[in-house]
Amino acid sequence: MNHCFAVATAPFPPRHRVPVAILVSLVAIAATVTPSDGAEAEAEAIRETFSVEYTVEVRASDPTIARVRWDLAGIDEIRRIQLTTDAGRFSAFQASGRLEEHDGRVIWWPSAPYGHLSYTTPLRHRRGPEEGFDSWADTDWVLTRARHLFPHSRVLFATGVEPQAEARARLIVRVPDGWDVASPLPPDGLHRFIVESPRARFDHPRGWLMLGRFARTDLAISDTMVSVATAGEVTTPAREIFALLRDGLPKLEELLARRPTRLLIALAPDPMWRGGLSGSNSFYMHGDRPIRTPDRTSPYLHELFHVINPTRPGPDAAWVTEGLAEFYSVEIQRRIGTLDPEGYRRALRSFARHGLWRRDFTRTTDFALRNNSAPLVMWALDHEIRQATDQAHTLDDVVTELAQQGGTVTTARFLGTVRRIADTSFNAFFRRHVYRGEQPSLASLKAPPSPASPDSAPATPPR
Repeated sequence: MNHCFAVATAPFPPRHRVPVAILVSLVAIAATVTPSDGAEAEAEAIRETFSVEYTVEVRASDPTIARVRWDLAGIDEIRRIQLTTDAGRFSAFQASGRLEEHDGRVIWWPSAPYGHLSYTTPLRHRRGPEEGFDSWADTDWVLTRARHLFPHSRVLFATGVEPQAEARARLIVRVPDGWDVASPLPPDGLHRFIVESPRARFDHPRGWLMLGRFARTDLAISDTMVSVATAGEVTTPAREIFALLRDGLPKLEELLARRPTRLLIALAPDPMWRGGLSGSNSFYMHGDRPIRTPDRTSPYLHELFHVINPTRPGPDAAWVTEGLAEFYSVEIQRRIGTLDPEGYRRALRSFARHGLWRRDFTRTTDFALRNNSAPLVMWALDHEIRQATDQAHTLDDVVTELAQQGGTVTTARFLGTVRRIADTSFNAFFRRHVYRGEQPSLASLKAPPSPASPDSAPATPPR
């Protein structure tokens, strides 16, 4: 299949096109909630009452260390900020006002109306004792997530001073001469970015950050500006990623009822972890991971599902989010015509062969169950929904409704949404395939429908 792109290789967008409006929504102190109807209109009326400027500095003399500073102004409404710090991750804290360090916590009384906090953090961090790095700094590039630079914080507001406190936040990145910065945040000048968290009053930077000398390709797909940034030696060309996303991204955006304005995909080589990791409007992928694996799944569509999906899994529902992400990494390929019927069958057989069965999905964290057993059960569930509704509804309707509602997805909520969409009980299906972990049969697996008819039923599992 041939694809043509209008690709810009210069950093985007130009500084004279920087957006100036920040839409935020009012929420409870230190709480995360789903905006109600009309929240966007309400957010427009909220005025910013204090400012936060985050500065991250990486020096050429030692790019493995980040120096971070918070500068707050007009903060009469802030009583204290509590930071949760991992051992060895953050150190050398200094601040205005009063600062106390306890086991894994830093409590800061910033002393209004102005305050500043500084600390250092290493940029090399392993994902696990026997795994690769999920944050890495080399001599000429750095790839990390905002979560590695900014501790989780809880803010206590003095509501009697300002009942509708709201931040105006910016991120400034200072890097050696000749280095660039890539972020999913809206730009606000050279290496400056707007920080906005619609469900929080104290905004924090989020998503992946790539700093240094790296290649970058930008392309608008639908209403989303996609940037692919690659550092070091990688084997997956950006053009193949865009070829997949040109048709696949709009499908996922429609499915998940969300269209991010910006998306960053960051690729890097060893010693980064040899997989993919999602972040806010961004994800990392190891530079040697293919667009499609031998088992016909797509790591890129899998991570993209997680990025766009506005829900989060409850303690018993990791199988739901992982199973959906892996199922749709195959299903979207079928719908856009990049996976033929035989490839689709091979993917389903691979799920069956490598899955972990006879386990309670809600209590098992094994990778084989989440990434093989769960997507095969999602495929079978899609068929059962279609059959129960005479093709009027599909698994898509369940996923879209959950995404529109947002919040936390539990197994019970997932089952309840399926029952509501299909207007019939699926207790027996869940009891058999989810709680007892029985494998759906592939004995009479048929070829899926043509990609020209994406809404027709896929291959039929027997009951």
